[in-house]
Amino acid sequence: MSAPAASALVAPDTSGQLQPLQELPLPQTVSYVPQTIGWVFIGLLLLALLAVAGWLVWRRREKQRYRRVALAELASIEASLAATQMDSAQRASALAAIPRLIKRTSLAVAPREQVAALTGDAWLAFLQRTRGRFDARSEALLALASYAPPDQVAAISSDEAAMLISHTRDWIERHHVEI
Repeated sequence: MSAPAASALVAPDTSGQLQPLQELPLPQTVSYVPQTIGWVFIGLLLLALLAVAGWLVWRRREKQRYRRVALAELASIEASLAATQMDSAQRASALAAIPRLIKRTSLAVAPREQVAALTGDAWLAFLQRTRGRFDARSEALLALASYAPPDQVAAISSDEAAMLISHTRDWIERHHVEI
């Protein structure tokens, strides 16, 4: 009984049977090109939508460029006012630049006929109407910086100048002019 059990453990010789078998052919590589015209239309539609979205973002950014320029100029004014070695004429000049900056920013977005001639109370009313948060004190400081002699403008305190800059920055960021 032991002889048949030993032969059962030995694998039969199949080398003769494997030789006539051939290796199976590999499938063709999968093409990344769409096979139907529908996918081509969908791809073109997506490309067109991306192009339109990019153009809209670019156009909005270009329309808002004047705000970025005004904010950069305001930051420059703020930095010059923070300088410790500044005489009163330089300080007065920097403070007087704030109302001019607001006027130029307004002219960049609103019709010239609507904004250029505004002065005094009409100018302050325009700023309030266009989402300004200028209170009575900052309105007085704007008028002072616009029309007062340089020695009076230079007398504006650092806290008042910081408040005026803060309100100006807020107006530049938030204003909206109905045309």
